[in-house]
Amino acid sequence: MAISANVGGWIADSLVRKGVSVTVVRKIMQTIGFLGPAFFLTQLSHVDSPAMAVLCMSCSQGSDAFSQSGLYSNHQDIAPRYSGVLLGLSNTAGVLAGVFGTAATGYILQHGSWDDVFKVSVGLYLVGTVVWNAFSTGEKIID
Repeated sequence: MAISANVGGWIADSLVRKGVSVTVVRKIMQTIGFLGPAFFLTQLSHVDSPAMAVLCMSCSQGSDAFSQSGLYSNHQDIAPRYSGVLLGLSNTAGVLAGVFGTAATGYILQHGSWDDVFKVSVGLYLVGTVVWNAFSTGEKIID
């Protein structure tokens, strides 16, 4: 993640320097950060070895790190003075999703399989991508 987060930051900075709007850059980076993990999670159903499963999970986490140049940088874009508060609120929502997601995973595994767990995760990534691209902005909203 450390390497791909820095690569993502470099790519995002390069795009902004070339004149691409901050909004477009944030949308690109977050889309990679959502669709990358979604793709690699779908591949877990097709691997036959533990090494390939680890590779898929590593690639999933690595592509997720592009979110550092999407969602996590966006707080500073839209509300520079309140970016810490916004990050705290959004991170709290993420933690709550993790708490409920753990319980949901247990329920799904009692009645299904890991494939079902990954399908739910992929679905959430896809919905997140659509919502992010529909409503996000890189323009300052709060001064």
